Amino acid sequence: MFISHNSQLDFIYSSEKEYASLLPLFQHCQSIDMSTRMVKIHRRNIFKRYIRELAPHVVVAYDRVIPQIKNAGWKGKTIYVDHGLSPVKYYAYRYDTFHSIDLLFYPGPVFMDIMKALNPDFKNGLLGGLPKMDNFVTKQIDRESTCQSLGLDSRKPIILFAPTWGGKYSNTWGIKNAKYLDGYPNLIISPHPADYRLAKKFDAVVPNKPGETTKFIKLADLIISDVSSIIGEASILGKPVIQIELPTYPGCFPNPDKRKTGTWLNPEKLKFFIDASDPINRPFKCAFLDKDWIMGHTCKPADLEKTINLALSDIKKYKSEQNYWNEQNCYKADGKTNKRLAKMIVHFIETNQLKQL
Repeated sequence: MFISHNSQLDFIYSSEKEYASLLPLFQHCQSIDMSTRMVKIHRRNIFKRYIRELAPHVVVAYDRVIPQIKNAGWKGKTIYVDHGLSPVKYYAYRYDTFHSIDLLFYPGPVFMDIMKALNPDFKNGLLGGLPKMDNFVTKQIDRESTCQSLGLDSRKPIILFAPTWGGKYSNTWGIKNAKYLDGYPNLIISPHPADYRLAKKFDAVVPNKPGETTKFIKLADLIISDVSSIIGEASILGKPVIQIELPTYPGCFPNPDKRKTGTWLNPEKLKFFIDASDPINRPFKCAFLDKDWIMGHTCKPADLEKTINLALSDIKKYKSEQNYWNEQNCYKADGKTNKRLAKMIVHFIETNQLKQL
């Protein structure tokens, strides 16, 4: 049981996506009587006093809140848990804030490899997995009642289209590709929260609110996405997937970064990784590694209906690829992730040392 002030821990977030990423670990920490709170960080830092009074250790799922609280006067140690499983996107560890984190939990080994490629001297990382994976891999779903509530036919294959963000920026990104499936039978469209409004115009089942994709991954017989971590999550459940081939993807090389400052990589190194990308021939190449993140059929958007038939005709075709990437994407997705994370955090708080569990 935690009784000392030095053991106090705050989980901080600025968006609902961060909140959802942190919540399972926060709830586990509460269940073992850790002294902890969930605190929303207001983007404009209007109330700086409450930020200065945060716990001496904070857990975050988004790197941008770290300079925000430090600039507001907080002095303490940061713990980072990730919110996704996509090594294709260039966000991973390319920013200064990641390299000053006191304890960084990698979702899986491929992310550790990315950090080694960017900063071989970084010593503050441990394999951790994702907090949301415990509920994801253990909770069952009632197919019949769920289909009935959604107006789907449980006797026929259920198709989930769940792309990454970007629909409001490009006609070739994200939700805009739903036009190739518009009206397809037993189709669920679960967009990125940023594109939720755009999904409403298509003839498909759309969640009543954004953020319900996990339930639909469990329900679906086939998952279609692009470079979203949803591909990795579906693969962990052994679901067949289709990855859409596009000329470029949001948040991926060679697209320019929307952030203008705080980049860890110098211009020469950044140019090296951009030049090494090959979006036409290798659309799923990991951002900083010579590996291709492929776990199922791939196709152009116009070929989706044909590829759905192929994927459903042999659902185990990419079993070996999925097994490999499941181990690389997510560390020990066994329903005990939050228990391990909490133990490693406690050890860090009490000893200021990192210990892999």
